[in-house]
Amino acid sequence: MKTLLSAFFGLVSCIAFAQDINMQNGTFTRCSGVLFDSGGNSVYSDNENYTLTICPQNAGQSTKLEFTTFDTQANTDILVIFDGQSISDPIIGTYSGTMSPGVIQATNTSGCLTLGFVSDGTTTANGWTANISCYEPCQTIISQIDTAVPAPNTDGYIRVCPNEQITLTGSGQFGTSGAGASYEWNLGDGTTQSGQTATFSYATPGVYIVNLNISDTNTSIDPTGCKNTNLLNQVVQVAPPVDFTGTVATKSTLCFGESTTITGIAKGVSFLSECSPPVSGVTFLPDGDGAVYTTCVAIDCYESNQTLDAINQLLEICVNIEHSFLEDLEIKIVSPSGQEVILHEYPSGGNLYLGEPNDDESTVAGVGADYCFSMSATTLLFNGTTVIAGSNPPSASVVPGVYLPVQSFSQLLGSPLNGDWCIEITDNQVYDNGYVFSWGLNFDPTIQPPEISFTPVITSEAWDANSTITNTSGNIITVQPPSDGNFCYTYRVMDDFGCESTKEVCIEVIPELIHANPIDLFVCDTTGTNSVVFNLSQNDAIIVAPNPNPTDFVLTYHTSQADADADTNPISVTDAAAFSGVHGQIIYGRFEYLTSGCYEIVSFTLNVFSEPSISSVNDFSLCDDAVDGDDTNGLVTFDLSTKTPEVLGSQLASEYTVKFYYDQAAADAAVDGTQITPPIQNTTNPRVFLY
Repeated sequence: MKTLLSAFFGLVSCIAFAQDINMQNGTFTRCSGVLFDSGGNSVYSDNENYTLTICPQNAGQSTKLEFTTFDTQANTDILVIFDGQSISDPIIGTYSGTMSPGVIQATNTSGCLTLGFVSDGTTTANGWTANISCYEPCQTIISQIDTAVPAPNTDGYIRVCPNEQITLTGSGQFGTSGAGASYEWNLGDGTTQSGQTATFSYATPGVYIVNLNISDTNTSIDPTGCKNTNLLNQVVQVAPPVDFTGTVATKSTLCFGESTTITGIAKGVSFLSECSPPVSGVTFLPDGDGAVYTTCVAIDCYESNQTLDAINQLLEICVNIEHSFLEDLEIKIVSPSGQEVILHEYPSGGNLYLGEPNDDESTVAGVGADYCFSMSATTLLFNGTTVIAGSNPPSASVVPGVYLPVQSFSQLLGSPLNGDWCIEITDNQVYDNGYVFSWGLNFDPTIQPPEISFTPVITSEAWDANSTITNTSGNIITVQPPSDGNFCYTYRVMDDFGCESTKEVCIEVIPELIHANPIDLFVCDTTGTNSVVFNLSQNDAIIVAPNPNPTDFVLTYHTSQADADADTNPISVTDAAAFSGVHGQIIYGRFEYLTSGCYEIVSFTLNVFSEPSISSVNDFSLCDDAVDGDDTNGLVTFDLSTKTPEVLGSQLASEYTVKFYYDQAAADAAVDGTQITPPIQNTTNPRVFLY
């Protein structure tokens, strides 16, 4: 085989007018036709050494070759394609055998492609066929934000509240012309807006990355036009709701006239977004002989230019796998930039299982196990301890755990974090198969972009003014509503996102306990036992009389203050109507608003008196001394109260009341209003009075 670079000589520039070109020395301008090997429709020759340059016909265009066939002697008859006008320009690729170049496009400023071909002196092949065309290269397009409302903060982030309107206006910097360009905003939430201005909002708190995508009218490369090459990555942070946990009243229900305190507490809620690389799905690993099986995950949550800068930033790579022959496999990780690290190398591992495989050459999946690779580990996978597992037959399987990769993660340094990360598993020998059920990477969380997590800061907080607030001490207020009903108080806060949030705390005040005091009850002891029956219910109507809504209150009687306060051991309605009490016993009434716990205690005393003794009194006689000169008018004024001491005898006047009546029935009934009120004028002589 000839050495290509030393064999290129005698380059000749010429302009040919035939559209098709056979491989030869020279320079041609073409935007159509077909490029053949030197044999045209026949095979090329031995010992060829040609350099051919194809340039576009018009300024601003670039050459494009689309190979439809390709066949040379592998590794000896070689075609090299250069991006430029000579063999000193960058190499696009080197091709031989049936490895076709496919579609080749010039990306240099001249728009030319240079091809160098050499063949040795032995075997030839059919050569190639490539269609020639020209295309207009994409101009450079840079998107930019011109105005933003609200404006970004000093960190470059736009901070808003949920549903707050955002307006962005953008434009493009074009290498040639922006005439006819189209604009589309990617709002980072799965939606887009067309035009240079977008107005939108986010209902859900979180972090959103906004970009402006621009397409021009040049469809020679992409039918949708050439695109901008940059990412704006405008960060929009939407604040979560404020946490008002702890903003409560000491008492949420007050008895009339009571007061209570309400504490206001507000905290900004952190939005924590983990940049967790995704986990792959299931990949079958059929039996192969040198076959390579690839499973990838796409990562896109890091900064667009962020790279792996230290091996400790990649904590581990974990694979859930089952396979019946570890020695059969080579396992490696491939980064988005194509950098590779061998995790397990072939051949090593002997007849060891991974996981719990089904070793009968069927495709029935076994049970996977987790094998992780970390630079902090000390043992290679094939040196791991084993346990009997699997079936058909059970055999020694490497215990799941964390193992040291064969090659250092340092070989991945400089790789972009975003992009497709792939696990490549090569099955090197016939027999045995398995499954990768899932796999993923764990990066150090400290390398996550700072903008994807944030915590709003409370900048101001206070209770709204209210006439029923009697005292304010910092974030604690004392309230005393003046009437019954529902009273609400608002705690208002502002955070550094400009979001205002409120928390309302309501207090229920029960109606006033309007009532009257009961009267003491008196009963005569006719038995001499000092234990008599009282009707406690006599006080029911007296106690509730002033209340406008007596059915909203509950009245119970108790024999002790403690029972009344605790609302225990009430006297039943039946027992209250016929209560056996003793002289001097105190009865406690509990007057409560329904079952609110708001109550007042009233009390009255039971009085038992012995049956009084009635003394005989002398008749009351007065002369008729008429003052009008007629001493026989029959009118004399009697003051019956002067007879009270005679009636009482030795009994104390302070303990008894003496009333006088005209007849026995009135005296027995003792109805108020029927008694005689001294003094009286007597017109009947004699007249009997009862007491």
